[in-house]
Amino acid sequence: MTQNETQNWNEGVSIIVPTYQRPDGIEIALGSLLDQQIEGRCVEIIVADNDPAGSARAFVESFKKRAAFDVVYVHVPQPGVSNARNGAMEKARGRFIAFLDDDMEALEGWVQSLIDTSLKFKAGIVFGPAIARMPNPEDARNPYMEPFFSRIADMKNEGLMNETLGTGGCLLDLDLCNMPSPAFDTSLNETGGEDDILFDHLRQTGTKVAWSPKAESIEIVPAKRATPEYIWTRNFAFGQGPSHIHASRGLKGIPGVIYFMATGSIQWVLFGIAYLVMKRLGHPAYVKYLARTARGLGKIFWTDRFSPKLYGAAVLKKPEVQAAE
Repeated sequence: MTQNETQNWNEGVSIIVPTYQRPDGIEIALGSLLDQQIEGRCVEIIVADNDPAGSARAFVESFKKRAAFDVVYVHVPQPGVSNARNGAMEKARGRFIAFLDDDMEALEGWVQSLIDTSLKFKAGIVFGPAIARMPNPEDARNPYMEPFFSRIADMKNEGLMNETLGTGGCLLDLDLCNMPSPAFDTSLNETGGEDDILFDHLRQTGTKVAWSPKAESIEIVPAKRATPEYIWTRNFAFGQGPSHIHASRGLKGIPGVIYFMATGSIQWVLFGIAYLVMKRLGHPAYVKYLARTARGLGKIFWTDRFSPKLYGAAVLKKPEVQAAE
């Protein structure tokens, strides 16, 4: 990375990396940013440490000595994924905000590709492929599990798109976004889905969304997540997303809620039958249908009462359940 001597943050880039008790993960994530080449722009990395004990501080201070650009440590002791991202957003100076999770690794050209696509299409939100790296290469279920950890749009070429993905690996151009305050809904600190609500708000207010196929990153999947139990929980939460988004729109969102609940009713029956058949046959594809069954049920049971608690205070009680979006 190169730093612009003029310090013109009006065109600068802030890379936000929230973290919670992942020493190995934050080392990989930050290390992958050292080789990113961004010409002619100010660059900063903001690490938002959401561990009340501030466990990432020592490593970040050490990392600063190796980085040729600004590295900012922000301690956000109040648990919650929204709190962590909002804390970093408050410190960000750049026009462009890139997000990398602490279980991810940015590949060569990641940031620059996101910026190029944003400028080319005047898109305020840009996504690139986040490709899952499974923990056990020999697991026969990998071809069926990988798609549920990866975030890849259903399009091959660069261009505008009509869907949104997760925050990790994406970029915002604040000049093209009518941002709410705070950016991420703090009522979703424990359940997640705060990025869905933000992206929906931005799209509803005219922000364009684009796909940047060269902006690749890796999501590193730990063994504790490559299980049927975790896949069920994660996909149930994902399934809640569409219904929850439409519910957040008030009365005008009611038709959407009804549509997705009806869709979920069909999905959980059909995919549930497929799951039972594949499980009975001992075919590894059963995890695919398990996930789709969970998503169908999530569309039906979308209210907060049924939302899995994957972040924030819930993680402090059950650290093994932590999930990245």
